[in-house]
Amino acid sequence: MKIKENIFKMIRIIGDIIFVNLSFFIVLKLRFGEIPPSNYNAFIKVIPYISIFSIILFYMYNLYTNQLKRRMDEIIYSFIPASFIIVLFTGAVTYLTQANAFPRSVYLLSFPSILITMIAWRYLTVVFEQKFTHTKDIIIIGKGKSTAKLIENIAYSVHRSYNIKYVLIDNKRHLKGVDYIEYEKIFNLNNISAKLLNLEADILFIDSNLSEIEKKDAFHAALEKEWEVSLVPEFYEIMLSGANLEQIGEIPVFEITPPSKSMSFAFKRLMDIVLSLLGIIISLPLTIPAALAVKLESRGPLFFTQERISYKGKKFKVYKFRTMVNNAEKHTGPVLAKEDDSRVTTAGKLLRKTRIDEIPQLINVLKGEMSIIGPRPERPHFVEQFQDKMPHYKFRHNIHSGITGLAQVYGYYSTDAEDKLRMDLLYANKRTFVLDIKILLETLKVIFMGNKSK
Repeated sequence: MKIKENIFKMIRIIGDIIFVNLSFFIVLKLRFGEIPPSNYNAFIKVIPYISIFSIILFYMYNLYTNQLKRRMDEIIYSFIPASFIIVLFTGAVTYLTQANAFPRSVYLLSFPSILITMIAWRYLTVVFEQKFTHTKDIIIIGKGKSTAKLIENIAYSVHRSYNIKYVLIDNKRHLKGVDYIEYEKIFNLNNISAKLLNLEADILFIDSNLSEIEKKDAFHAALEKEWEVSLVPEFYEIMLSGANLEQIGEIPVFEITPPSKSMSFAFKRLMDIVLSLLGIIISLPLTIPAALAVKLESRGPLFFTQERISYKGKKFKVYKFRTMVNNAEKHTGPVLAKEDDSRVTTAGKLLRKTRIDEIPQLINVLKGEMSIIGPRPERPHFVEQFQDKMPHYKFRHNIHSGITGLAQVYGYYSTDAEDKLRMDLLYANKRTFVLDIKILLETLKVIFMGNKSK
């Protein structure tokens, strides 16, 4: 199966190189008819740069993972910022190399050309992959209502790749309302190993709420059956995911370094200062009209300030463009934001959808109160509530809060606090420069998608 996936990946990479460059060539033909030799030769010179950059960019957008595990709309939205970035990169390369291959009109036409061509090509690869890939049968094992949520996520996100064949659960009533599996294929959660050894599938999904003994029984059965295993991680398992394998004499050990003691902390702070300064300057064409819109629509201050919790539990005032009516919580007290909130102004809806309301937080980043990327800072009132329900919630404050983060780009508007916490802790434990770049790129995609919802 891995060999087949690698073949599909190689086909996509070769096709991407061909069709990205073909998009530019088509635009040159439309612009010139007969392409002048000087432009043609200059275009040939920049092809290697365009090709390598495009492959790296598409990789950062996860466009070389199994496409059947992704929804087509997310693939399409990935190509919108990717196409724009490729055009910008090509312009920079042609300027620096003095290979004046493209007039300005070519750059304007190249964006829609790349976008349409790449979406059409990727759609064909998905159809092709579906024809030659069998759907994997999966078994889901878990307890409580969270297992129903896991089933819904699998059915929503990766329905083209997986077929839910069996479910092992402590109580069938927890699956009330789940229509994706037949009732006779649901078994009670007892004698896990014996039950699993008598079933046939390709992948075992293990929910986070099983005991260690139950997880071990499931793992051992999966190893014996040679199944793939997918595990929803708990805090302990999230921390292990970032461990380094070391050797103490003849004994292998996992070494876990607290996020706050990582060497990347100083480098991340330096990048935050540089990016926040650049962001404030570059965003002026957006922030000036936004400020006018806020002031013209409703009375009240331009900026909305609110106390939030960040690194080591320290309180600070976060800055945002005001998107609600003034004193929105005067009569309600602290209320979590929700979809279709009646308190949000017309201009505020647009600012929220495009994330322009978040731009003033670059001031918080410059002051060292936040980072560009990290867990979203929450209000003290809700932090206390979350810490009562989720003891591990405090560990998300081992790093600075961020304007955008893993939970914001991979989660949905309706994603609950527990699943967002998993993503925040995964980021705190596994953050790298490459992961930060991926999150920034994904943030651009989310801006085009608006608030993601199921």
